[in-house]
Amino acid sequence: MANNEQTVNDPKHVEYLLHDGELVPYADAKLHVLSTTLKYGVGVFEGFRAYWSDDDNQLYAFRVQDHMKRLIDSMRVVEIDGPTDIDVLSEQLLGLVRSNNLKCNLHMRAQVFVDSADGKPDDTGPSTTYMAAIPMGNYFGATGLNVQISSWARLSDRSMPPRVKSIANYQNGRLALLEARRNGYDAALLLTQEGYVAEGAGYNVFIYRNGRLATPPSTNSILEGVTRDSVIQLVEKQLGLELEVRPIDRTELYSSDEVFVCGSAAEVNHVKSVDRHPIGDASAGEITAQLQKLYQDAVRGKVAGFEHWAQPVY
Repeated sequence: MANNEQTVNDPKHVEYLLHDGELVPYADAKLHVLSTTLKYGVGVFEGFRAYWSDDDNQLYAFRVQDHMKRLIDSMRVVEIDGPTDIDVLSEQLLGLVRSNNLKCNLHMRAQVFVDSADGKPDDTGPSTTYMAAIPMGNYFGATGLNVQISSWARLSDRSMPPRVKSIANYQNGRLALLEARRNGYDAALLLTQEGYVAEGAGYNVFIYRNGRLATPPSTNSILEGVTRDSVIQLVEKQLGLELEVRPIDRTELYSSDEVFVCGSAAEVNHVKSVDRHPIGDASAGEITAQLQKLYQDAVRGKVAGFEHWAQPVY
């Protein structure tokens, strides 16, 4: 389907971004170099997805209000004085998509920054909000991932708030990803300070082992992912499988029958190997393949009981 084969982060069809609710030309969406967010990383964001359906010529935005709620929660945790109306924020984002007349798979982003001029690290405002909608196909591709356990530990709730999408947090995953790429891997997983599996560089992780699915709890230094929550609900209500939310040891990854990661950008993607230990036959296992299909149906409003997740844009 041609509409689904856009280059990742390809802005060539994007005319406008949104600045504090107002359309601005793509090239004019700027911050000053001395703004507080650039000096101290004081900002939060959300990444959203929208999916085109050829069946009914409609674009569906996935769980927009749930993402906006987490954006507001993130602002509260890191103390940013920003917008708090979920409905207004959601409609602004969808209006931006309509203004650009985008009718393909998208990655959307809402960012709230502390934008005080030459600000101080303890500034909580004033803030500015930018939104973007960019064509995006499959982020990782469909061939699966060779993953490295990073030497970098996942940041702890005692030092930074890992459960929210603070821009500063992403340096942690970035370092892990750079290390993995240098070592010839596709992606990285990080362990907690205590040595349990946490998450990847921008995605949550699940294992299927001894007939049971498991994923780390939210108290193990993970982002409380919207896609993770979607997968959990699909597992419980569509597949009827037992799901354990519990600490996971590193060596459980090596002996798992299936491992997969999930996130707004990553979607649901299988892991072929961890630290060169092969997972199954390197293809998506039966459970992972079922969840990949269910997820792609759910984001287009085609799974009974979950139609409300997919909001028509047009």
